Amino acid sequence: MNKPMILRICSVLLCTVLCMTSYILPAAAWSSKDEIQDKIDEQESRKAQSEQNESEFQKEIEAMQADIDIVNQKISDLNVQIAEKNTLIAQYQAEENALQAEIDAADARQKELDTEISATYDLLSERLYATYVAGETSTLELLLGAGDFETFLTRLELVRRIAENDTALVSDLQADIDELKATTEKLNRDKAAVEEKRAAVKSERDAIAASRAEEQQARNVQESKQTAIEQKLSRENKIQADSEKQIAALNAAMEEYDRQQAAGMENGGGSIVNGGSSNYPVSSKGMIHPLQYPNVVISAGWYGYANHQGIDFTTAGATGNTYGKEIRAVADGVVYSSEYHYSWGNNVYINHGNGVYTRYAHCSKLLVGKGQTVKQGQVIAYVGNTGNVYPRPTASNPHAGAHLHFEVWVNGKRVNPAPWLP
Repeated sequence: MNKPMILRICSVLLCTVLCMTSYILPAAAWSSKDEIQDKIDEQESRKAQSEQNESEFQKEIEAMQADIDIVNQKISDLNVQIAEKNTLIAQYQAEENALQAEIDAADARQKELDTEISATYDLLSERLYATYVAGETSTLELLLGAGDFETFLTRLELVRRIAENDTALVSDLQADIDELKATTEKLNRDKAAVEEKRAAVKSERDAIAASRAEEQQARNVQESKQTAIEQKLSRENKIQADSEKQIAALNAAMEEYDRQQAAGMENGGGSIVNGGSSNYPVSSKGMIHPLQYPNVVISAGWYGYANHQGIDFTTAGATGNTYGKEIRAVADGVVYSSEYHYSWGNNVYINHGNGVYTRYAHCSKLLVGKGQTVKQGQVIAYVGNTGNVYPRPTASNPHAGAHLHFEVWVNGKRVNPAPWLP
């Protein structure tokens, strides 16, 4: 076999290997891509569910706190009522104590009178006994034994005064006894009335205290539930924090991807040298709109949210109206990159020369490959929802989140695309 024949055979074999590799490598790349996207989807889904749980838990906590505030107000009101009842009970207790002091004083006076009555009774008994033994002759003898009339009168007055004194003594003692008895009875009645009032107020206070105990028990139950939900909320916050860390790591990889793309970009004067020609309106900077439909709207502008360095386009109506729409090259150029990225999805860069590049992300399908020359207005891809989009597509809504993310790069840095478009 001659040398030219060997070279031809080797060339055929090499082409065969390259062709086979072109079929094998994309499959491996797509497998890796799907795994990364699955991770992104999993973290986003986990975070979204956690945020939903957090929102629900927060609402429950706020509702419970409102209930606890109401219960606390009820308890506060009941405490005021109990304090008022305790003040009234203390007043009645003071009245009882004062009445009891008066009753004790009356009892002491009663004992004194009992002693006086006993002494008087003994004196009168002795006197009556002596009178009985002596008979009336002793009094007559006393009077008649007077030596003169003056002595007689004196003795007569003495006898009269003794009789009057005995009568007055008995009358006074009886009056004191009657008065003391009446006073004691009144004091006892007053004390009983005050005791009854105090008992009634105490009963009211105890009923209020029972209501307060029930409210406190209800508050304890609410606080226990609130604590349990707060613990769940804490766990959800941890889940979110973990998800955010993982998403941040993935986003860091996304930024690294963009950095690597920018590193290979050419620099230039920052304008389109040849804006191309097409049947569509062209801006002063030489670009047409990437979506040539009458109902195109901006869903997120330049920095429409944190770190959003592009413009998101959709068509008015449901996302299904946007999905699959034709994406056109805004100007002539050469495809700088056409590949999948787990965050940007199917995305394509076009080098328009002079340091100007454009990017079209989240496409459902790419129609051009790296190094391919494209013309202004040429369909290069279709609108989709690949990569990191919100809301995420689901089985029931597979076109959710469909939009075109459009960027303009000048000398390796993203700029606001708005001035570049018609």
